[in-house]
Amino acid sequence: MYITMATRICITMATRRSIAIDNSLLLLPKKALQPSNMWSLTTKASTYTAATIYDEKRLFPFTTILGFHGNRRHHVTKATEEDPYHSRLPDVAEIRPRQDPVVWGDDSEKAGPFSRQELQFYKTNGYIVVKGLFDAHEIKACRKTFTALRDTFEEDMESNKKEYIDTGKYVCVSEPGSTKIKSIYSTHKFLPVANQLSRDRRIVGRVQQILGRDVYIHHSRVNFQQAFKGSGFYWHSDFETWHTEDGMPRPRSMSCVVLMANNLPQNGALMVIPGSHKHYIVCKGETPENNWLGSLQDQYTGLPNHQALSQMVKEGGIHYCTGEAGSVIFFDCNLLHGSHTNISPWDRTNIFLAYNSVDNRLVAPFGPPKPRPEHICTRDPAWVQPIIPLDKPTEY
Repeated sequence: MYITMATRICITMATRRSIAIDNSLLLLPKKALQPSNMWSLTTKASTYTAATIYDEKRLFPFTTILGFHGNRRHHVTKATEEDPYHSRLPDVAEIRPRQDPVVWGDDSEKAGPFSRQELQFYKTNGYIVVKGLFDAHEIKACRKTFTALRDTFEEDMESNKKEYIDTGKYVCVSEPGSTKIKSIYSTHKFLPVANQLSRDRRIVGRVQQILGRDVYIHHSRVNFQQAFKGSGFYWHSDFETWHTEDGMPRPRSMSCVVLMANNLPQNGALMVIPGSHKHYIVCKGETPENNWLGSLQDQYTGLPNHQALSQMVKEGGIHYCTGEAGSVIFFDCNLLHGSHTNISPWDRTNIFLAYNSVDNRLVAPFGPPKPRPEHICTRDPAWVQPIIPLDKPTEY
C-alpha cells in the first residue's frame, strides 16, 4: 500500500483493509471491491469517483463530508445491489463501469448495413457519423415541413406569451426567456414525414444491427438551434435520465440525429466524449418534482460533476460531430454529449429519433415516483411495437 500523506482514516471493506486519506485519495488493491460495492464501507466519506490506473492498484479520488461517519447507508446498498445504474443520490457521485454490451445484435457484416469496421468504431467510441445517408431532395422536403410547423407555433407563442405548448399531439418548448422554438416533440406520431423518416430502412436497419431485431421509438423531437438564438445543452448521458426518470432498465437504446442543415462547430454541432459510454456516471442530487418541465429547456439535474468530466475527457477527448445536411449521427444512449449556444448566423435544424429495444420496455422510474409524460417517454402499447422498416418512403 503506497500513500503520500500522513493523515489517514482506516476503513474495513469486506475482509480487506484499505486506507482513505481525508479529502484526498483512496487506494485499494486491484482485486478489491469496486466503489459500486461500497455498501459495507464505514467511513465519513460520502462522495467518490473511480478511475483505472495502469498498474497493480486502483486509484479512487475521494471526498469526505463532515457529519457522516460510521453509518451504513441503505440507499447506497439499494443502488449497488438492486440497481447497477442507480443515480441522483443526495450525496454520492461516482464513475462505474458499464454492466452491459454496446452492440446487442449480431456484429457480423451480414447482420446489417454497418461493416465490421464501422461496428468496431461504434463499440470503441460510442458513436458514428454516416455521411450523405439522405439526398438533398429528401432533406429539403423534410426541412420545409419542420420549418412550417415551427413558424406556426412561434406565432402562437408570441401572441400568447407562452414557453410551452401542448396541443394534445405535439408538445413545443421555446428557448429560455424567448418565444423562439427550441424543440417540437412526438413528431413521429403525428407528422407523416417524421413517421416515415423514423421507419426508413437506412436508419432502422442500422439501429436493429446494434440493438437487436425489434426496436421502437422512445421519443422523437425536432431541434431548432436557430441562428443567434439557439441555446445548447450541458454535458449529460441520456441513459442516466431515461433510467432514473423514465424507468428504462438497461442501456439498450440509442439516438439517431438526421441533419437537416449543415452542422458546424460554429453553429453548435453535437459534441461527444468518445469512449465515455463504457462508464456510467452516477450524478449527485435528488430529482425535483416535475423536473422535466425545466429540463427540456435547460438541464440542471442529472449532470456529471467536473471531476468525472475531466477524467472522461482525459481518456477520450472531445469530438465535434459535424456533417452536411443528409448525414446521420448514431450514438449510444450512455455516451456523454452536449452542445454550445449557436451565436452564428446559420441555423442548425436536426431531428432526433431515440430508439429502444422492445426487450427493454420501460418500467417504474428508478428515481422519482412517477414517470415523465408520454411525449418524452413512450409507454403507449400502440407505439411500443416493433418497427417494420420502410423501403420506399413517399412523404419525402
